[in-house]
Amino acid sequence: MKFSLRQLRYALAAAKHGNLTLAAEELHVSQPSISTAITELEQLFGQPLFVRQRGLGVSLTPFGRTLMTQA
Repeated sequence: MKFSLRQLRYALAAAKHGNLTLAAEELHVSQPSISTAITELEQLFGQPLFVRQRGLGVSLTPFGRTLMTQA
């Protein structure tokens, strides 16, 4: 199982803000970059890290909370 620190940084910022756009602004990257990194992590671990709520942002799943705590 291989992932990058960049992917974790992006996921941590998304968790902190509960919003991919705000995470992208904080990290000075595009919002699709954040989304792609999170999707890659979710595929790697085989389960979702976030619940995406259209117009309301994102919130961590129980697995996502565990991973972000360890990160």
